[in-house]
Amino acid sequence: MLHRSMRAGHALVLATALGLAAATSAAHAAVAVAATPQDVSSSVTVDAADGLGAIPSGAIGLNTAVYDQYMNDSTIPALVKAAGIDAMRYPGGSYSDIYDWQTNVATGGFDAPDTDFDQFMATDEAAGASPIVTVNYGTGTPALAAAWVQDANVTHDYGVTYWEVGNEVYGNGFYGSQWETDSHSSKSPDTYAADFLQFRSAMKAVDPNIKVCAVLTTPGFWPDGVVGSGDTLDWNHTVLSAIGSDLDCVIVHYYPGGSSTAGMLTDPTDIAGIVSTLHSEIGEYAGSAASTAKIIVTETDSSIDMDTQPGALFAADMYMTWLENGVVNVDWWDEHNGIGTAVSTVDGATDFGDEGIFSNASTGSGSTEPAVETPFAPYYGIEMLSKLGSPGDELVTSSTNNSLLKVHAVLRADGGLDLLLDNEDPANADDISLNLSGFTASGTPTVFTLGNDATSITSASGSASSVTVPAYSLVVVQIPGSGGTGVTNPGAPGQPVVSGLTSTGATLTWPASTAGSYPVADYKVYQESGSTSTLVDTTSATTVNLSGLTIGDTYTYNVIAVDTQGNQSLPSPPVTFTVPAPANAPCAVHYAVSSTWPGGFGAAITITNSAATATSSWTLTWAWPAQGEAVSDGWDGTFTQSGLDVTVTNASWNGVIAANGGSTSIGFNGTDTGQAPSPTVFALNGTVCDND
Repeated sequence: MLHRSMRAGHALVLATALGLAAATSAAHAAVAVAATPQDVSSSVTVDAADGLGAIPSGAIGLNTAVYDQYMNDSTIPALVKAAGIDAMRYPGGSYSDIYDWQTNVATGGFDAPDTDFDQFMATDEAAGASPIVTVNYGTGTPALAAAWVQDANVTHDYGVTYWEVGNEVYGNGFYGSQWETDSHSSKSPDTYAADFLQFRSAMKAVDPNIKVCAVLTTPGFWPDGVVGSGDTLDWNHTVLSAIGSDLDCVIVHYYPGGSSTAGMLTDPTDIAGIVSTLHSEIGEYAGSAASTAKIIVTETDSSIDMDTQPGALFAADMYMTWLENGVVNVDWWDEHNGIGTAVSTVDGATDFGDEGIFSNASTGSGSTEPAVETPFAPYYGIEMLSKLGSPGDELVTSSTNNSLLKVHAVLRADGGLDLLLDNEDPANADDISLNLSGFTASGTPTVFTLGNDATSITSASGSASSVTVPAYSLVVVQIPGSGGTGVTNPGAPGQPVVSGLTSTGATLTWPASTAGSYPVADYKVYQESGSTSTLVDTTSATTVNLSGLTIGDTYTYNVIAVDTQGNQSLPSPPVTFTVPAPANAPCAVHYAVSSTWPGGFGAAITITNSAATATSSWTLTWAWPAQGEAVSDGWDGTFTQSGLDVTVTNASWNGVIAANGGSTSIGFNGTDTGQAPSPTVFALNGTVCDND
């Protein structure tokens, strides 16, 4: 994963004091604009009756850092509150793993004046935000963390709910790359998981109501799927299997990178798959805790075009996409950061390569940033979300027929419907027709616009049936009206949990729905596939047996409650799982990613013959789960690929695999397009093998 945890509050000071690399930013040429722009005409469809869950309190977050001399400026609370930011994370990325909160000293780092925990909390409370704290795993102890909980929630009654144990701990060198400080003699995920449980126990002994969050790798980003030396599982599976039902919440970071502006703006489409994978991994090990475990994204930014309009477009779309997929908090990196090493021009505007949302007036690369506390473009993109919805408002489904247009919709508690329209076309305005289902408009809508490179949001009267969104702009349309009948629907059922999963079936169980105006009568169980929902069962119980499953296929289910009058709840959070091979399979395959690099990876496969007779020759087959994955060269076998299907036949010397546990190994180098999920089904001589 592209690392952004340890950026300078003032890049020049830190580069001298710490020898850190300054924040990086790829140089990007000005976005090409068509000589004769032509308005395009898109359509947007919103179903105000199809809810995706409420906007959580503390959802829109921002990182702070103790090396930032401007962290607690007197102007910050008002700026943060005006943008609708309602969560702030402390003490700052990788600094968390060298920071002693009691002394306000980051050993080996730089601590700016007036940045201690109480001073941070004064700013946080003045901004009306929820605090999120990262305790020191790298050089700290469970006792130091527990003392922090005591000080925060008992001595001062700050009410810090979410505490994460360490920052990007998987960057401690165990997988080769090392940027995170970790003084433990073992850097393995087993060690982190065992220590995490000690931290959790000590911290919860002080305040049992807190949520203690474990650090995971982001699915599809390094080192996800990499199995370290001496391990049998990757980081996530190792950590989650050890924590089990003691899981409160998990932390991931999201720096999608990309080599172009257009590519970066499409990255949020990956978020649904990331969340689905996390739910699947959590559901595999967390048992009853899987239905309540929260996912939090405590670091993210656009990685390129950081201070210009593409960063604003990305921010608005990215935050809403995470929330629509059930994540409870997303924190932008960061408040102030400093000028990067490559200042560039993006569509006529200067991009300073600064990952902060506010300038710190730093100088570098022959350029000087604007005055301190001048907002950069992502600030305004985040501010647009304050026009879209508030905590407790309902996220509802929306779609469009234009790939360059992103849309998100919120049903307000007062009955109004708000739409966010994100035109990612740099050249053409979009004349959009609005098709609203389950909602009756009344009154005159208000249209808020953040134009390309604008430094303020404008407002005007609008229409409930159409709106024009300028090129490279964000628009929020607030439409007065009503979308309900006054009847309270049942509450959404809790997240389903899969048990008894075999190659032929499984049991699905979920926490009961809370009744609304009428008692709950039934539950409808749906299988989800892309945009298609298929009803598989209706029951008055809170469990069903699933059958007819296919080995190696991945399934997603959710549940809707229906009351005695036919009123339906919102869907439960989804559960996703992959059907395993038969327990008595005559073969087993162990697949492990041994190394990764941009655009490629290396992997090793061990084939075990569990049958009573030896093989005389063999053919191994699998299918890649993602487009772009391919074998480039292999050894100890003959590799061929057709589409996503891979076939390997034995070499002349390893066709015989002894019976009752004999094995042979092969390896290869592969290519990918940024994500390389592992195959889920391997077959030896046409028979599906167990995944060892």
